[in-house]
Amino acid sequence: MIARSQITGARVHDARVASFCLASGVTVLNTADRDFSRFPGLVTENPLVSP
Repeated sequence: MIARSQITGARVHDARVASFCLASGVTVLNTADRDFSRFPGLVTENPLVSP
C-alpha cells in the first residue's frame, strides 16, 4: 500500500490504517481526513458533512 500510493512521512500511519481496513473487510471509512482518498479501494465518507 505504501509503495503503490507513494506515501512518505506522516501519511505512513494513514496507509497502515487503510491497509488494516481493507484487510478486515471494511467497506466505508468515516473520516474528515481527506488524505484517505489516496488509497484505492477504500471509500470514505465525511460524517461532518450532511448528504
